[in-house]
Amino acid sequence: MIFNSSHKSKKTRNSTTRSKTKHTPVSANAFKRKQQAMHTLGKNSKNNPIVTWGLIMLAIVFVLALLQSCQGLFSLSFNNNWIVKNEVPYEWENLSYDATGRAHYIVDGEELTRTGVDVSSHQGSIDWESVAADNIQFAMLRIGYRGSTEGGIRADELFETNLKGAQSAGLDVGVYFFSQAINVEEAREEAAFVLQQLKEAGVTKLALPVAFDLEPSPDYSGRADNLSPAETNAIARAFCTTIQEAGYRVIVYGNKVDLNRFDLVSLDEPIWLAQYVDQPDVNFNFLIWQYTSTGQVDGITGSVDLNLDFSAVSTSKGSK
Repeated sequence: MIFNSSHKSKKTRNSTTRSKTKHTPVSANAFKRKQQAMHTLGKNSKNNPIVTWGLIMLAIVFVLALLQSCQGLFSLSFNNNWIVKNEVPYEWENLSYDATGRAHYIVDGEELTRTGVDVSSHQGSIDWESVAADNIQFAMLRIGYRGSTEGGIRADELFETNLKGAQSAGLDVGVYFFSQAINVEEAREEAAFVLQQLKEAGVTKLALPVAFDLEPSPDYSGRADNLSPAETNAIARAFCTTIQEAGYRVIVYGNKVDLNRFDLVSLDEPIWLAQYVDQPDVNFNFLIWQYTSTGQVDGITGSVDLNLDFSAVSTSKGSK
């Protein structure tokens, strides 16, 4: 083993240097005056309004910068897509609610909207005769869905049962498909599935449209959550065109966040808006408004979505 003599001599030199360093003694009064000066400087900086407001402004700038970055991260800011060519033709002073919480759009004593529900297998068994007797005039039925993770397409287990029950009770019926398509090929596949399900159920005509419902997953981890507006439009158009070519009408469903994923300016399809407020605050036209998810309807166990169909209003000259 070789001893490192140079390391030892370096340590010795440093020790010698420190021992030769001179320290000028400080008197007790001088030390006290120095402490008082430092305390006064800190106190003045705290009480100085210029310093205080400067710190506040820096904090505000930091918060604004943070919010700006979060907008892009969560895609919750609304962009120019909300400037849509077809303005809302409705006057909201005509909208009212009855004692049960149901909405009505009445002009000159005449109700111009119809009330409907949208249901799936989640509602379980439904007594459609009781639903119709409770002043429900139409129903949007889930016909199927694509999984948000594995992407498999499945039929709603109670679609045919609900279809027969609603039609037998005299309700107008439309259907909706929960899409998770990530390209136009998958959108056409979904549309073909819808058409096949309608064919197997003996349907050749629907009173209401086929709705395209593309929503992000609750935790934003789904397969279709990161589509661009151009991709989303192309997917919706591929689905809707396939449905229209088979002779059915179409509509696109979504809330404000869902619809912000589209380029609404170039989206030609009508809108089924979901917004749970006293009156919608969007600046684009829509034909159906889903205004609550906590509706109560005879014949349906638990809460159910309630909708207003504005089709007659949007085409009426007396809608104002």
